[in-house]
Amino acid sequence: MIRNDRDTIVDGIKHLCDGIGPYQKMDTFEDYLKMQTDVYDTFGDDSFDILIDILLYPPDLGRFDPKDFEFELLEAITAIGLRNPRYALDILHDLLGMKSIRLVLIMIIGGLRNEDGSFLLESLLERSVESDPLLEDELIELACALGEIRGEKATELLKKMKIKYYNHSSKLLQYIEDGLTVY
Repeated sequence: MIRNDRDTIVDGIKHLCDGIGPYQKMDTFEDYLKMQTDVYDTFGDDSFDILIDILLYPPDLGRFDPKDFEFELLEAITAIGLRNPRYALDILHDLLGMKSIRLVLIMIIGGLRNEDGSFLLESLLERSVESDPLLEDELIELACALGEIRGEKATELLKKMKIKYYNHSSKLLQYIEDGLTVY
């Protein structure tokens, strides 16, 4: 069954968060990944917009941990985005100005592992000025995302970050180095 409405998609994500739901406990990480894939397979290709709507307007979670739900939502958005990365990146581009979800968007862009994502992240770095600087955790995730994307543009941006943020935390610099050593 293809789930293309908000309530059934929210229910599917909640099931991934639920250790006592209709799914049996997982014996291995591979079992968990299979369960994730099985749930995502029930989401239609056009469910990306609904997942973004859920990110923007989170549902009442009841007994579910918001951090667990956010993690599973991020995984779902990334998985469905991989079906049509160009469309996903276009939608994400339009949302990057929203500070409240910027960190999650950076993670999703990295998870798509599409070279065009480097250009989105570059625009985010360029827009990061005194009035709206990227926070330390956003910079760390940005370095991680570029490391996931790889490619010539990602390497160029990591090198620029290394120079621009040389006086930032050693943690950030380590993530930048890690992204550069992947190549």
